[in-house]
Amino acid sequence: MREDLQRLLELQTWDLETIRLEGELNSSAPVREEIVQKVLDGRKKTTALKEKYQQVCITRKDMEAKIEELQAQIAKYSAQQLQTKKNDEYRAFENQIAAARKNISTLETKVLELMDAEELARKTYEDSAKSDKENEKAYKERILSIDKLKATHTQEIKERKQKRKELEAKVEPALRIRYERMFRNKRGHVLVGIDGGACGGCHIKLPQQAVLSCISEEPNVTCINCGRMLYYSPEMHVEN
Repeated sequence: MREDLQRLLELQTWDLETIRLEGELNSSAPVREEIVQKVLDGRKKTTALKEKYQQVCITRKDMEAKIEELQAQIAKYSAQQLQTKKNDEYRAFENQIAAARKNISTLETKVLELMDAEELARKTYEDSAKSDKENEKAYKERILSIDKLKATHTQEIKERKQKRKELEAKVEPALRIRYERMFRNKRGHVLVGIDGGACGGCHIKLPQQAVLSCISEEPNVTCINCGRMLYYSPEMHVEN
């Protein structure tokens, strides 16, 4: 293999690895955002369940307070009933006491129903809070892992770009400029082998003359289909 192509191949391998690292770095941001959103959604759900549980508690306590008020009214009416000497007033107090007792009975039924609803709301809220706590621990570990990977890749990419200057300096300028122009367009392999007698980029079968030109190490041999630069090395099988 020609020495200039060998150096260019080393540069390409370096660039491809840098692109891979940049791809992982760029893809980590939306993954991190998705995890953070899951945490926020979980907290929002748990907060809503907590508020529902608290509201049921408030409603139940309000009804119990009303029952106490009605019981106090019954005691008041009973005392007034004993003090009155008029039959119509006596019956009026009796009706008020009956109405209050009826209301108490209705409220007590609702309180029992609310107690069941309160217990269910409490358990649902506590289960959600427990699940949130466990999930957030796992999510925190994933976020820390992503942030650590980001820091590592950022530093590694920075170092690789510095190291690249040494590699590119070894490549003949005209060949490097041509390579970099094609690399920007294709964002991938520009210099490819002809193993199997085909282009290593688009995999089209190459004309015999192109294969022979590569084997003879002629300069500027390219694929007739995709335009990639071609090279040959002895371990490649190129029989047609």
